[in-house]
Amino acid sequence: MTNTIVTYETFHGSAKKVAEIISKKLDCKYINVDTPFEAEDLKEIDNIILVFNFRGPYTAQLTKLYMSRVKEQLKNKNVILVGEGLFSEKEFPIVAEEISKLAPSRTFTKFFVNGQLRVATLFPEEKALLKKFSELTGMEIKDMGELDTNKAELVATEILALLESNEYKIEKTTESSIGKTEWVCTVCGYVHTGENPPEKCPLCGVPKEKFVKK
Repeated sequence: MTNTIVTYETFHGSAKKVAEIISKKLDCKYINVDTPFEAEDLKEIDNIILVFNFRGPYTAQLTKLYMSRVKEQLKNKNVILVGEGLFSEKEFPIVAEEISKLAPSRTFTKFFVNGQLRVATLFPEEKALLKKFSELTGMEIKDMGELDTNKAELVATEILALLESNEYKIEKTTESSIGKTEWVCTVCGYVHTGENPPEKCPLCGVPKEKFVKK
């Protein structure tokens, strides 16, 4: 899928492995979120998949920074978040909600892949952060075993099915669409091209009555 990009934020390399598995399934490029990939590069991209390592209260900082930089370009695109986690799926939605608020998109979906944690191999500052996190949440910090590559493969398959569904298809502007009416959502600014406004805004969900002609 040439109109899809996978980005990853990693510290020990496991999130990069998840990104690699997903990009292979989707036959698309994957890059470190630290790599310069700004607004101009997103013009031909419909689907952005962000993979990050979930490591407690300071997780996904680079992903959040990236999303805030390109938030205007994400409004009419599909964003899929994949957390590669140390703990459980219970905590992941909290971080996912923070990220989704940073850059409202056309669709937003989240997945979780069980990650790995070897407490003995962590840097002292990491141990201190996790200890504090454990005290605040009451969650026990323990080894989590190896990265669940089977779950990563399953997530990749599910993402592929999503991107091939009608909900995730983004209509391209063609010559036949030139001259058609443009409708603007008065709530979020989403622009729809067509004879009539959509039944509901795909970005914020308000009914068609909230659309006006551009």
